[in-house]
Amino acid sequence: MRPLASASGMISALWRFRHFILTSIRAEFKGRFARSGLGAAWHILNPLAQAAILSLILSQVMGIRLQGVQDPAAYPIHLMAGTAAWGLFSEIFNRCVTVFITYAGSLKKISFPRLCLPMIVWGSALLNHLLLLTAIGLVFLLLGHPPNAAWAALPLSILLISMFAF
Repeated sequence: MRPLASASGMISALWRFRHFILTSIRAEFKGRFARSGLGAAWHILNPLAQAAILSLILSQVMGIRLQGVQDPAAYPIHLMAGTAAWGLFSEIFNRCVTVFITYAGSLKKISFPRLCLPMIVWGSALLNHLLLLTAIGLVFLLLGHPPNAAWAALPLSILLISMFAF
């Protein structure tokens, strides 16, 4: 009975501090791109450029193709999907490792549940990931592959990647 009670206590604490979490996510998002000339576009352009370069070199120069697939856009799509999934995992994992050190000043000055900090990291990573997925969806459209039923699995895959990263 004790673990269930503590889980519900954590959820209620997160709910009570939801405004703090949302405000922190918003401030972190603005602060991350405040000094960048491209702003949030840089977060989207970087993985897209990596996937484009890799797909150009691997599929065009080296002639690598997905086995059994004749579509020339299949390999770049495969790379972009993998890059997006890895980006979400690595951002959550790497930032959660140091989240308590990063927010040490806030921990000393403000009283809030410590569980809020990983939720801030998660929310910020999800926001970044959704922007990237939007850009990838546009690239898929340009490559002649509109979203299909497989995109319905995205919420579950995002949840599983997030849980594994935590």
